[in-house]
Amino acid sequence: MNRRRLAIAIVTLAVLGPLSGLIWFESKLEARRSQRPEVGMVFPALPGLADGESLPPYPGRLRVVTFARAGCGNCDRTIAALRRHAASGERDFDLIAVVADAQATGLEDTAGLYSIADPDASLSKRFGVIHVPLVFLVDEHSRVRDVTTGERPEAAWRSFLGLEGDAL
Repeated sequence: MNRRRLAIAIVTLAVLGPLSGLIWFESKLEARRSQRPEVGMVFPALPGLADGESLPPYPGRLRVVTFARAGCGNCDRTIAALRRHAASGERDFDLIAVVADAQATGLEDTAGLYSIADPDASLSKRFGVIHVPLVFLVDEHSRVRDVTTGERPEAAWRSFLGLEGDAL
């Protein structure tokens, strides 16, 4: 009888141990995800670009804020695609790239293109970034208009930015 109880206890621990770890991990992810600005919310300030509690309004201008990680191919391609759209002049917007695990971003701060190095990923954590690239479309009143994650085909970026047609 004691062996049977021991076997039941071992099986119970073998099942419940990993399951409780998975539940704990998921709760941590959900807590982090809850920090992410949602559509309709005011986008918080970004160090180096704004003072105060929110990204300041910029009348008549959209901002695209991209959270990426250094060495991430999907992130590099996403930033490159968004830079092409910014340079095309079809839609006037500022592109802001926050790059985690980077001492320097490799992106020059030029008119309408800004970069923020996030060497310890603390800024990314503060914004609830779990998967990269994470892209926010912020309107002229600093409200989040749209959010997407992951690399997208050209047509999807055009739709995200509110551009007409399929070709760049």
